Amino acid sequence: MIRETEDSPCRRFKSVSDHRNEYEESGRQVRPFLHLNWDFADSRSDVRLRPATAANAAVRLNQRNNLTGFHAHRRGTAEVREGKVAIETVATALRTACSVPEWHRASLATLVRPADGGRMATRKGGDTTASTAFVEYTRFIVNHPVYEGMPDAWNENGAVQWEAPSNRGSGKHKDTHQKRRAWWRDKALAVGIDPTADQWISRTAKSIHPTGEKPCKRCGRVMSLRYVYPSGHLARRLGNLGYLEESDLPEKTEDVYSIVERLHAKFGNQFLADATRLFTTAGIRAPRFPTVDAILSWLKDDYVPQEPSTLSPGAMSNAPDRFEGFHSFNLCCRSKADSGRHSGNLRSYVTDRRVFEYWVDGDWVAADRMMGLVRTKLADEPCANGHDGPCSADHIGPISLGFSHRPEFQLLCGHCNGAKNNRMTMRDVQRLIAAEAQGEDVVSWHSRALWERCKDRVGDDETALRLSKLMRDNRHTLMDILQRVYAAGHYSFLVPLLNLEYAEWDVTFEGLHVSEGYTAYSEMVRIPRTTTYAREQKARRCRIAFGALEAYWVKANRNAYVAWSDEAEARVLAALEILNRDGTEVPMQAILARALSGDFTESVDTLFRGAVAVLPSEWPPEYEEAFVLLRSAMDDVAETLSRMWDDERYVRTIYDASDEDFGLAAIAAESMPR
Repeated sequence: MIRETEDSPCRRFKSVSDHRNEYEESGRQVRPFLHLNWDFADSRSDVRLRPATAANAAVRLNQRNNLTGFHAHRRGTAEVREGKVAIETVATALRTACSVPEWHRASLATLVRPADGGRMATRKGGDTTASTAFVEYTRFIVNHPVYEGMPDAWNENGAVQWEAPSNRGSGKHKDTHQKRRAWWRDKALAVGIDPTADQWISRTAKSIHPTGEKPCKRCGRVMSLRYVYPSGHLARRLGNLGYLEESDLPEKTEDVYSIVERLHAKFGNQFLADATRLFTTAGIRAPRFPTVDAILSWLKDDYVPQEPSTLSPGAMSNAPDRFEGFHSFNLCCRSKADSGRHSGNLRSYVTDRRVFEYWVDGDWVAADRMMGLVRTKLADEPCANGHDGPCSADHIGPISLGFSHRPEFQLLCGHCNGAKNNRMTMRDVQRLIAAEAQGEDVVSWHSRALWERCKDRVGDDETALRLSKLMRDNRHTLMDILQRVYAAGHYSFLVPLLNLEYAEWDVTFEGLHVSEGYTAYSEMVRIPRTTTYAREQKARRCRIAFGALEAYWVKANRNAYVAWSDEAEARVLAALEILNRDGTEVPMQAILARALSGDFTESVDTLFRGAVAVLPSEWPPEYEEAFVLLRSAMDDVAETLSRMWDDERYVRTIYDASDEDFGLAAIAAESMPR
């Protein structure tokens, strides 16, 4: 037993093995998933922690401190000493779960796991691979009193009999489907649902589920069972707004509350005005919303419970085929071919664009805000090339070539923007050089050396295109270096490269106008953001950036050239050796490693929020030492590429259809009449 006392809170440390021995000596049967025996009369509790991950439990407990209703109870992190954790702190946290919303309760419950890893039965020929989180979840559900009396819960081998398909024609469990349907009918009557009404069984499954969320069988991602995720209908409506970029569209696993808060933070009243038509359906008339809080409240209380066509649940109902009544695969893995966004025809392009956008320098908050203003305030301005609008914001120095993400754009019509693609003209180069003369940093750290060596060689559009191609290969080489750092598991080292500090400020522009086809303003005003929103933005930026980096080299036929040299290789190896030293890790490293491993029970969003919550105020000196070496490696790359200025790869003036960045889209655009 564990007893908390006022004079010694969180002072008694027990190893997992010690606690398990005491637990078993008490005479109780060890439950495979979770045993909580709260006795509020004398404040006693039994709890088992994950073997070999006591320290991780403390980290995860610290993450939970950010959850509404829980952070007010306890802000401290459970202490960890030599692999032992303050059991009293964890027990207090879990006991608190009894009084917080079910969503939080399920998250807190992931602090415990089965003793033996768990097993589950599957039908012959079915998928026997299941995430650890899902196996734990099945044990939890089978042992939960809500499902007491479920027929054939266990098979003869002691494994969970999770599935009960209707097409079983023989065997011991051939009648399990019918028996479970009868169980669900009795349960419906018990909770006041008419078993002859439409969708009675799915309504029953939702009403009795103990947590309101479940992990995915394939990937382990925890998702809500409520209709809170964007359907294809909502994705199309968002895409039709006109002022959203591709990167603004939601991922199918982002809940509607997060979508609303994120888009309102970026587009303000423009998004508020459009919210009514976004969420109105044939059977639901959305009101006008004066504030973002009004939208969130209406969504939670009125909209989501009606299960509108614009939203989807994290998992579809499937009773009585599945034990608790829901599909094993969540929305995240419902289709193996779906890479995670609704606009599939541009997925590959968007992944690349995300890599460029998130791994370049510059005030990304200010740049994103200016892009939004171009869409909402300046779209009807004429094109910089003299054509009629509507226009969109075009980076003068393409971020895909390593230039900074800055709040200055030229306005180009659709034809001109498509024709330019990812290449520079002589006018672009001259504009960038002029901006540098005014003290602006126009190019990112990894591309500055090549830019400095070659910018003065540009004298016409052909040489500007030549420089564009050189900088593209410079970017490919950078991606190779970052991939090696990522593959070595040094995730926290990469975080400073994402410039997360800009998330702490909102930006407004005074005197916004267009001058000679370029955006301009008299003053940029920075306003501090709330800690919660800043943390959400940092977490989202980390999650998308790491995901895009991981996927970058998966794309085949890139026609990529990695400009390598012995000197650059030696510097990269030296940097990796420094990062491999003991003592160079920071607290967020363990959380990032868990989030990127795919082996977790909580949601990946929760993990990234936990990671950015422990961002260090100062990075280890080894990080700076390693970064200097990588920057020197890119200097070596720049020297190699600059010597290739007259190489045939870069001199040719036609646009090769095999060229990824200057291919068919550019050729088609050039052939269009002006």
